[in-house]
Amino acid sequence: MTKHPSVPLRNILSLNRRQVSVEPGQTYQTVGILNRGRGMFLRPPIQGSETKYTSFFRLQAGDLAYSRLFGWEGSVAIVPKEYDGYFVSPEFPTFTLDYEQAQPEYVQHICRWADFHEALARCAGGLGQRRQRIQPEKFLSLEIPLPDSTGDQQKIAARLDRLYEARTYSVESTGRAKAVIEALHNALCRVDAPPVRVGSVIELTRTPVAVEADQTYAQIGVYSFGKGLIRREPQPGATLSKLKYYRIPANALVLSNIQAWEKAIALSDESDTTRVASQRFLPYLPVDPDEVDTNYLRYYFLSEAGHPLILKSSPGTTVRNRTLGIKAFENLMIPLPVKDRQRHIASLLDRAYEALRRMEQRTEQFDALYQAALSQAFGTAV
Repeated sequence: MTKHPSVPLRNILSLNRRQVSVEPGQTYQTVGILNRGRGMFLRPPIQGSETKYTSFFRLQAGDLAYSRLFGWEGSVAIVPKEYDGYFVSPEFPTFTLDYEQAQPEYVQHICRWADFHEALARCAGGLGQRRQRIQPEKFLSLEIPLPDSTGDQQKIAARLDRLYEARTYSVESTGRAKAVIEALHNALCRVDAPPVRVGSVIELTRTPVAVEADQTYAQIGVYSFGKGLIRREPQPGATLSKLKYYRIPANALVLSNIQAWEKAIALSDESDTTRVASQRFLPYLPVDPDEVDTNYLRYYFLSEAGHPLILKSSPGTTVRNRTLGIKAFENLMIPLPVKDRQRHIASLLDRAYEALRRMEQRTEQFDALYQAALSQAFGTAV
C-alpha cells in the first residue's frame, strides 16, 4: 500500500463565489448534494419570488462544492459538466480546483471516500442534526493524500473509475429491477374478487405471557416499509417495559399498531413461536386456513390497493397519534380471491423480492469493494 504525501485542501482549492442576485421574475435551476459522496441532484426549478435567498451562486463544471449544513454526512462533490451554469444557495461553498496540482477525477474519488467523510464529521463537531455548519476555513484545513504527479493521480483515478462504473451499473440495475417488481406487486394485488370483511377471515390471536424478572425473553418488532420482523436479542424480564406481552404464532400477519401506516406489516415464521411481542403488535391468523393465505394478505396491505385502507384505519394528524384501530381494521372490506390464487400471487412475489434482495446484496458488496479500493489507492487515512 503506497503512502502518499498529505496536503491541506487550501493548497489545491480556492474559494469562489459567482454571486447572482435573485430577481422575483426569474426562474433558477438549483441543485443539491447527496450524502456519502453520491454526487449532485437536480432540485425543482424555483422562481425568485419563491425563495428567501437574495442571491444564488453559479456553478462551473470542475468546481468542488459541499453543503455547510450536511457536509458532516459526506455531502461534497465535483460539479459535473451537466450541471455547469446551475445554481446553489449560500449554504453551498464552491471552490476552484488548481489543475496543475490536482486532477478533478482524483479529487472526485476523495469526495466518495468514507475516511474523508469521517474527517468532515470531526470537523463539524456536535451531534446529529445539531452539528455545527462546516465553515470554509475548517473545510480547507482538512488534509488529503495527494500524489505529487498529476499523471499518477490520473492513473489512480482511471483504475477507480472502472470499479465505480461497475458499482454504478449494479446500483442502476437494482433500481430498475425494484421499480419493475413494485409495479408487478401492485398489478398482482389489484384483483377482481368478491369483497369480504377482514375480521370475518382473520382473527387476532395472542397467548398471554406472564413475564418473570429472572427469565429471559426474545422480543420481536416490525420494520417499516415491509422489511419484515425485527428479531431482538434475549433480555431479562426485569428489563422489559410494563406493557402486556404475548406469544407470536407462526405464519401470522403481524401489524404494528403504531407504525402500520408506515407499512410496518410482516409475516412470522416457526422460529418466532419462542419469541414475545408487546401489546403494540397485532398477530392475525386465518379463521379458516383453507380460505386465507396470510402471506398474500401481507402483500395486499403493502400494495397500492391495500395500503390506503391501512391509512384509513389509522386516524390522526401526527406520527405519534396514527394508531391502527383494531375494530376499524377488522371492519375493512377487501377483495379476496380463492386460496390457490392467493398462494400463486404470494409465491410469485416471494421469488421476485428474493431476486431483488440478492441484487441489493451484490450492490452492497460493490460498495464495500469500492471503499476498500479507495483506502488501498490513497494509502492513508485523513
